Amino acid sequence: MNCNYLLHQLPIAAALTLASFCSPAFAATMYGSLGNFDIINDTGQTAHGFEIELDGCLPSSVSSTFGAPYNRYGTPTITTDGTNTFVRYESTYNNGTWAVGTNSGTYAPTGGHSLFFPQYGGSADYPNVPGDHFGVGVNANPTNTIYHWLLDGGNGNLVKAGTSVMVPAPVFNVVAPVNPVNQAGVQAVIQAPPPEVGQQMGDAIWAKVFTTVVEHQNPVDLNELVLGNAVVPPDSETEIEWQLLQSNPARPDLAEKLDQSDLGAANEAVTRRYEFYKYIGTYDPENHEALNETYDPAVVGDFLGNQNVAANFAVVPEPSAFLLGVAGLGSLGFVTLRRKLRQA
Repeated sequence: MNCNYLLHQLPIAAALTLASFCSPAFAATMYGSLGNFDIINDTGQTAHGFEIELDGCLPSSVSSTFGAPYNRYGTPTITTDGTNTFVRYESTYNNGTWAVGTNSGTYAPTGGHSLFFPQYGGSADYPNVPGDHFGVGVNANPTNTIYHWLLDGGNGNLVKAGTSVMVPAPVFNVVAPVNPVNQAGVQAVIQAPPPEVGQQMGDAIWAKVFTTVVEHQNPVDLNELVLGNAVVPPDSETEIEWQLLQSNPARPDLAEKLDQSDLGAANEAVTRRYEFYKYIGTYDPENHEALNETYDPAVVGDFLGNQNVAANFAVVPEPSAFLLGVAGLGSLGFVTLRRKLRQA
């Protein structure tokens, strides 16, 4: 997915993983595979909750969540089946009535930080907009992330919408730096949504990747990924790239988008921003392959959602000090780096 929260401890396991190629070791806390995001309800029904499934993660991997008092559902519950973790936002139910709900519909792109109560900087029309803002901070990358709107199943029960939400969860991987004088690099990966049951290939979506990489001298707090904060790459003066994403066994280049950069030696965090849109081009009727790979506004449909994500790094001088983790509450200094990409 989260507000007014700063990590001061990082897990030993994360630091050990990075120690194999960094000296000194650098531990990482990922605010996102799904750090902070606006998401649109396009189910055709009023939703009364939202569920985020983190496969391969236990609740101890969840460092924070976006909740009360910022959105209509408040603080989510966190449960596990022993293998996977479920972060569940849901309305209360009393005397046959749900207390709150999220309308279904379409909405203009939000920048990833609008669909919550206006007194905290969100949309002035928040009670009526067909979407919400959610978020989870994690200190380990899930093997898979699945989102579902929760719908009225009768008698106060909530059931998952028939299909999962078509917004990928960006994942940060820590890699050895291209420039050895720098800290460890960070590779952002966005994976195409998997095929639904019966599909050979998944539904395609468009990813609008904001390629400005913002590096920060101090760790980024999860609540700083909203409200147009300077840590989030802006709409203006930013190189962007449109890429079609589709789970296609014959086209691995469409299955994921990779974006890699080094971190400057003085920086402890990096943020990125993504927007996702429906693909409304044509498909091959035999195998469901998307046939409009080149960006064209005519084949870009409704806005699906936005992800603002960040990875925090901490210098760990020796194994015995791993739990010192992130230190410092200094002011956020930042430098913006641009990497020229092709403009599709």
